[in-house]
Order: sequence, then structure tokens, then C-alpha cells
Amino acid sequence: MARSRTRLSLVEAALLLCLIAVVLAIFVPTFLRRVRTNKISEAAELLAEMSQRMNAYYDRSWSSLESGCLPPPAGPTPSMPSEEPRAVDFFAPDVAGNATWEAIGFQPNRPIRFSYQYTPSEHGCGLRGTNREVSLVFRAEGDLDGDGVHSVFERRATVAGGGFTPADALLVHQRTE
Repeated sequence: MARSRTRLSLVEAALLLCLIAVVLAIFVPTFLRRVRTNKISEAAELLAEMSQRMNAYYDRSWSSLESGCLPPPAGPTPSMPSEEPRAVDFFAPDVAGNATWEAIGFQPNRPIRFSYQYTPSEHGCGLRGTNREVSLVFRAEGDLDGDGVHSVFERRATVAGGGFTPADALLVHQRTE
């Protein structure tokens, strides 16, 4: 008995290559979009966390009879964003605004790509119960693909006589560069 060998014909090989090309054409763009979305989701999540922590800090200072306090500006931390995620200790003594990061308890628990910054239009105590309106800006800036063009994400809040009011919108400039 002779052994028969099965080989692909030229037509079968061409069909197999077409099938592989179609599968790649569908899944590669989806995969790349997912990777890009994961990179930028860091900024949105951490800015929301930063705003929540600042709100809690402000409420704690009010309940401790300090009449509403905001800490001084902090960041950018790290001083330069990186294309690849890296661990950063926001409480380290050499970090710009480390006392503010520590006061609000903001320390990302994962490696980060973006540089984070908090900027109030005014800081200190005695802000609650006045007619002044203080604006706060929470900012993330990153160079996601190493081309020198930065994506910028901002979340804003205000502090006025009624208390802390976070903005619902996330402002984005050059989302994916």
C-alpha cells in the first residue's frame, strides 16, 4: 500500500491566505484601538480619583473647623511623562508638591505614563462661606507615542460658598496625538 500525502493545492493555499488576511484586517485595527484606549484611560481614571480625593480633603478640613482648606499646587509629577509606564512615588521628598499629594492621599497604585498636576486659583483655609469662587484644575499630560506631541486631559472643579463642585466633563486636547 502506498502512502498518500495530502498537500494543499495552489487554489487552497490562496484561499487560506485570503482568509488569514481578512481575519488580520478585522482584528489588528481593533487590537490597536484597544491598546490606545487603555493608554488614555489611565488619565481619565486618575484625574477622577484626584478630584474625589480633593473633595474629601476639602470636606475633612471643613468638618475639623478649619472652614474649608485647599492645599498648595502640586506637580507636575513626574516632571516628564514617559512613553512606557513607570512606577512613581508621589510622596517622595524630591517630588514637586509631595506634601500636597500626601495630604490628599493621591498615590497611583500602578505604573503611569502621564505627568499629573493640581493647580488651584487660590489655596489656604477660610475658603468656605465666602463669596469667592476658587477654581481647581487637575491635569494629566503625556506623550503616548514618543513623538514629542503631548495629549492633555483636564478635569476642573470649583469651590464656592456652597462647597466643592466637580465638573462632569473631561477636557481633552490631542487625545491620541
